[in-house]
Amino acid sequence: MAKDYDKAASRFLEALRRIGAGIVRQRERILDRADNAPRLLSGTPHEVIDLTGDDGNDLDYYIFELARLNDVGKSIIKVFGQPQELLDAQRAFEDVLPSLREIRNALIHPNNDEKLDNVAFFSSVIRLLPGGEVRQLVDPRYGQHDAAIDYHAMLTAYLRAHVAAAIRTQPPGPIRRTSADDNAQQTHQKTTTRR
Repeated sequence: MAKDYDKAASRFLEALRRIGAGIVRQRERILDRADNAPRLLSGTPHEVIDLTGDDGNDLDYYIFELARLNDVGKSIIKVFGQPQELLDAQRAFEDVLPSLREIRNALIHPNNDEKLDNVAFFSSVIRLLPGGEVRQLVDPRYGQHDAAIDYHAMLTAYLRAHVAAAIRTQPPGPIRRTSADDNAQQTHQKTTTRR
């Protein structure tokens, strides 16, 4: 069975629309809550916005949307024959978020082990390392968010270009009338003829 690339593009575009909206909305919620959250280590280079007790902290949902973006990107790349520009965009996204899958898997599929014992949720997700060092896993405020938006835009542009090319080579045909339309038309003609 041949692949229907036009339908695939349409489906992927719809998925990207929902994912993009989720990424943007979750980030807005995180930033809104961070504005009024307490600060830890205030005035030091290690200042942290403390959203740990905030039930409305949407970091886990933000991470989930980033992982969905990564997954749909891989699917698009596979379906459309591994286009180099999308492979490069995917690599750039994953380079900026190397720990995405590590933290996302643990959140969505909790383990009864130590995987999250040294992970803290502030306005970003960090891993606490020995000696007081910290490693950023996911931070929606800066470059990681920009990388996600760029990757989303690249995938969307690629699919829209595919759809536009398909329309140019084979424009849609006329809209077919249904039998209900025909019946309504015939009823209207009979009514106006009797008058």
